[in-house]
Amino acid sequence: MRYQNWILGHTVELPEMLAGRERRAETQRLLLEIYQKPLVCFTLNIAGPVKVFPLSEEAFALGRRRIAAALRAKGLRVTEAQVLSYPYGPEAYWVVSGDALTVKRILTEVEEGSPLGRLLDIDVLGPDGTKVSRQDIGYPPRTCLICGEPAADCAGGRVHSVAELQQKTVEILAQEIRQAGLSPEMVGRLCRMAMLWEVYTTPKPGLVDRNNTGSHRDMDVALFEKSCRALESYFVACTEIGEDKHGLEPYSLLKYLRPPGQKAERVMLETTGGVNTHKGMIFSLGILCGALGQFLGDHRKTDIEGLCCRAGTVAKPALKWDLSGLEGREAKTAGEKQFQAYGIPGIRGEAAEGFPSVRRYALPALRQALAQGADLSRAGSLALLSLIAHVEDTNMIARSSREEHRQFQAKAAALLAGPEPPSPEEIEALDAEFIARNVSPGGCADLLALAYFLLFWEELVKG
Repeated sequence: MRYQNWILGHTVELPEMLAGRERRAETQRLLLEIYQKPLVCFTLNIAGPVKVFPLSEEAFALGRRRIAAALRAKGLRVTEAQVLSYPYGPEAYWVVSGDALTVKRILTEVEEGSPLGRLLDIDVLGPDGTKVSRQDIGYPPRTCLICGEPAADCAGGRVHSVAELQQKTVEILAQEIRQAGLSPEMVGRLCRMAMLWEVYTTPKPGLVDRNNTGSHRDMDVALFEKSCRALESYFVACTEIGEDKHGLEPYSLLKYLRPPGQKAERVMLETTGGVNTHKGMIFSLGILCGALGQFLGDHRKTDIEGLCCRAGTVAKPALKWDLSGLEGREAKTAGEKQFQAYGIPGIRGEAAEGFPSVRRYALPALRQALAQGADLSRAGSLALLSLIAHVEDTNMIARSSREEHRQFQAKAAALLAGPEPPSPEEIEALDAEFIARNVSPGGCADLLALAYFLLFWEELVKG
């Protein structure tokens, strides 16, 4: 598990963290003043400057459920419950009718009951605002995440690096999520993470990345970030649809996925001011989520080959509905025009075949580069080059010509054919050529995001 790839989110600076502590203290003060009953405050104990990322979000949801279940199992009535979300981390509060020492004892058992508990920071305050300590109920101080010594001693002496603590944190979070089972919400978070990594991958010829906006004048990284966040709930919904319809034949699933997909496209355009950031993702990644949902609903395990095969069966009706009916009407989209002109089925054909370009080119390139020590951004740049070299990208053809597209394919293949992987500078030079000729491999970018999703999903479920 490469912790650098998973801890992806807002970097919290010290002033923001200190302001958050003051805000938390004020929230506690108000709830105690209003209700004058014991108060439970739950946050996560996450090392490092990034506090909110896909695994931590899922862990917070698991922790909330376990705390609520523990209170309910002991017959303690919750008078008020609140969940607050901030860039420096989410917070949950419960006002409880009962004795503060009893509440602390119950919730300390939650902390001690699983490895995840070590990352749960559950404070219990008495009606007068006094914090109940572990020692008050006969428990020793909390131990270090890594070595088992008193946590305060390790933290005070900076015994372990942030990188070590992050690595251990991710291992614990991933293990707990595997044991609890993959939720539709976690699938949605994986989708967001994959789409973010696609835009963050740098350099990318002709595409928006951290260096420039590529061959696009209406997009930038910030716009993609907004779109990724806005579409997350759509991918959750696709997974839930597959889970709910797990008994259907896969080819029957697409008709249930289409209405939320049309709504998601409207949400995307509203979020981006009319810019098409992720239309291809709405189609292809939505289908993958629906297929994965069916496996979740069946309580069956699968691998990348099995998931992509199922997704292909789900997607096949799109070829018939969208492309076979082109006779007698004018093609509207770039994909339809390329199908009419050259017989290229585009993303519909790629999906119907179970995303063969992702499995043959993108994923092997990612894995090889990562195995050789590259970071994920570098691996993604190389995987994208492999896709450009092999895939008939309808977006590239639409913005140039088929002949020019073939020339760019040859350039990408020549870079990859050298004795060493192409350097970032060589890829940046190709980027300049794409930009100068206003060409963008948008279809390949979508396939790279799919490869990221499958890579992250495989890492999470297999460990």
